[in-house]
Amino acid sequence: MVNQTQSPTSNTSIRLAVRPAVSLILLACLFIFFLMATAFIMQFLVSKIPNQAGALRIGAVIQDLLVFIIPAIATAMVSTRLPARLLMIDSKPTLIMILATLAAMIVSVPAMNLLVEWNNSVEFPDSLSEVAAQMRAMEDAAEKSVEILMGGTSIGSLIISILIIGVMAGFSEELFFRGALQRILSFSTNAHVAIWVTAFIFSAFHLQFFGFFPRLLLGAFFGYLLYWSGSLWLPIAAHVFNNSIVAIVQWMRQRQLIGVDLDKVGSNPGETPDMILFIISIILTLVAIFILYHISQSVHCLSQKK
Repeated sequence: MVNQTQSPTSNTSIRLAVRPAVSLILLACLFIFFLMATAFIMQFLVSKIPNQAGALRIGAVIQDLLVFIIPAIATAMVSTRLPARLLMIDSKPTLIMILATLAAMIVSVPAMNLLVEWNNSVEFPDSLSEVAAQMRAMEDAAEKSVEILMGGTSIGSLIISILIIGVMAGFSEELFFRGALQRILSFSTNAHVAIWVTAFIFSAFHLQFFGFFPRLLLGAFFGYLLYWSGSLWLPIAAHVFNNSIVAIVQWMRQRQLIGVDLDKVGSNPGETPDMILFIISIILTLVAIFILYHISQSVHCLSQKK
């Protein structure tokens, strides 16, 4: 059976050489295999490299390459004769779409901070207290690993953090989740379902329940960026920007260059200034997304006229 789909911003159709289910199974098998392999590699690195930060950095690069990049590219090459078109890396977004995307992410910070605070304060019933404690322990361990990974106050440490946490992680995760998983899902289901299912899996993969819902919305936003623009480079740019800001802020904190905790801006709805900031953030974010959507439609119309 041959399947066909078309990006809303491109008149180039693409066909799968196999059923979508086959592509998904292949993608999942490669993902699981390399995830297990990476776990063994990480244990070896930690045991052999005295510098824990160095071991984690090498492990992060290996994970991005093996778990995300190779499965996505291999599945795309098996699934179609046009793997670059399937992954949507053969087209680029316009500058105005990139600027509108970054603007949307910046103005959404207070609203996202409040959502993070709410998600972090979710309480489980007493019957699930042990489960909640395990989830919290896993989240604390993950946060500690990230802090070690981004450790150091030198300019070199900042550059390494941006390259690994920002560029490498942003590119590899988008290539896998949006470029491969979301795109393959869109062949057998509604595009919006594919976006939200991918966002759910994306957030669940990080194994951080107390940050699940903010990451779910962020993943959905990346998914719509791909759907609207027809280019994976737009969500990649957004993901790299988001992660790089985290790395930069963490570095500035370690050097005590900022006195304001940006993660707390707008996160206290009990205070009037924060509530006003939250409302403004919501309005500006919706306006930015509305503008972004209409820009994508205008670009799509222009491309069809050529």
